[in-house]
Amino acid sequence: MDRSEWDRVTAKITRGWERIGFRLYRDGVYLLSPTSQELEEQRGALRGQLVELGASWRRGTSAPPP
Repeated sequence: MDRSEWDRVTAKITRGWERIGFRLYRDGVYLLSPTSQELEEQRGALRGQLVELGASWRRGTSAPPP
């Protein structure tokens, strides 16, 4: 793995953590406040996406109507 690949992967991981409310504290350390409203909003949004994904999967795997 070269440096550009490492940077790409770590940036993607960082975006994922930030998406649910983690914030850079310093020197690559991220913190999450368990009382953060942003955390609750993002958890709700991710749950909604999971429900949509499950419904989509069920539609794609269900038997065709008779």
